[in-house]
Amino acid sequence: MRSQNERPVQSIGDAVDVLGSYRRRLVLSILSGRSGSIDVSQLATRLVARQRNKSSAAVTDEERRETEIRLYHADLPLLAAADLVRFDASRAHVESADLPLDGDDWLDMPVAEALSAWNQ
Repeated sequence: MRSQNERPVQSIGDAVDVLGSYRRRLVLSILSGRSGSIDVSQLATRLVARQRNKSSAAVTDEERRETEIRLYHADLPLLAAADLVRFDASRAHVESADLPLDGDDWLDMPVAEALSAWNQ
């Protein structure tokens, strides 16, 4: 589900913008292999925990809120425009689309290889 502000990803430059961000690839790593949707707040908590190498319980409300805002307004709309996730902004839920890579494969390979896998 695309929001009103989204534009489809159409060029290799757009693709690099999407997959060039380690944070966005970390989001894809978290979402891949999951069945069903996850609340953006839960995703934000998991993302902060992974980025800062701490437990989800140790993530502060401020850390979660800052990350949730960034996800909601920047990262998830861009990933949705690239058809890598399905983002329902009205319900604040997100789920992976049919992703070509699983888990940490999004993190372990250079961006050029991730682009190649995405374009197959």
